[in-house]
Amino acid sequence: MKNDIYTMLNEVNINIDDYERKDFNDIEKKKIKSNLKKSILKKKPRKRGMIAAVAIAILTIGVFGSNIQAATLLSIKEDMTSFLGIERNLDEYKTVVNKAITYNGITVQLNEVILDGNEMTVSYNISSDKRLEEYESYDADNDIYINGKKLSTGASGSAGNIDDYTTQSVLTYTLKDKDLSGDLNIKISCSGIMLNDKFTKGKWNFEFKTNGDQLKVDTKKILLNNKFTLENGQEYTLEKYTDNSLGQKIYASISNFQTKSAYDISLKGTDDLGNKVKFSLRHQEKEYGLFKIENIHGNLNENAKILKLTPYAAKYPENSGKMNNKYKKVGEEFIIDLSKLK
Repeated sequence: MKNDIYTMLNEVNINIDDYERKDFNDIEKKKIKSNLKKSILKKKPRKRGMIAAVAIAILTIGVFGSNIQAATLLSIKEDMTSFLGIERNLDEYKTVVNKAITYNGITVQLNEVILDGNEMTVSYNISSDKRLEEYESYDADNDIYINGKKLSTGASGSAGNIDDYTTQSVLTYTLKDKDLSGDLNIKISCSGIMLNDKFTKGKWNFEFKTNGDQLKVDTKKILLNNKFTLENGQEYTLEKYTDNSLGQKIYASISNFQTKSAYDISLKGTDDLGNKVKFSLRHQEKEYGLFKIENIHGNLNENAKILKLTPYAAKYPENSGKMNNKYKKVGEEFIIDLSKLK
């Protein structure tokens, strides 16, 4: 059972705009983001050889950039599928951009992009001639534009150093109100790279065309109607279960949203084959929540026909430190009949 606040924060993307303080300026947001990332990096040991699978919570921060300069492409240590621990072949769904831009001595290379409903998963590398110290890694502040419109985004994902000079990141941006289907003109704009407390300004812009229809067509779903309530009165209604090559998700609506307390929430149980199954809350806003299966524990067995899940929650401490609160059952067990996927 997880008992550390930094481990908890690794698993959920929280939109800073949902909480009480509204007067964060860009500098304050960058400091919050940097301090959160440094804390997580110090807590997480290196895994999988040179890849430190460090999950990071990305705050919603707006930055801009323009103009580009070509650069030599970097090698990709792992493709997006391997990095995410997904066993299915995603080649037919990927848009391979493979474009690098160098500005102010830092190279950003956009590798691959996958569109999944209202989510966009992006793989990119960041490097320079500065040797990275242990637990150091680069972080980019990105804006997403679709068909010329800047979107409000939150993101979560993984980052790890693939050599002494390069960080590889795979981030999933949740675009709640945008359905990523049809032909799309996408721009990913970055005007700053963070390393520790140092913020380097620059102009790294990537523009490309893609289409989100194929994975959407191949996504199956089951409608749900299961509710549970936290101790603070915040209520979750599980509305939809989806399955595609990127994995399984459960979508929830939220009522009576509370800003004075936050919880780590999981849907835990087993399939009909006896395998343990866990969905963790990975994105949350005032009226919306998204649970994703934990790939680190293995993908859902393709032969499973039934899921039995129970909601559990533990309250985050108000101050940083150990997660002393134990997980408590916050709702009744419910069943998802996977034979009804369509």
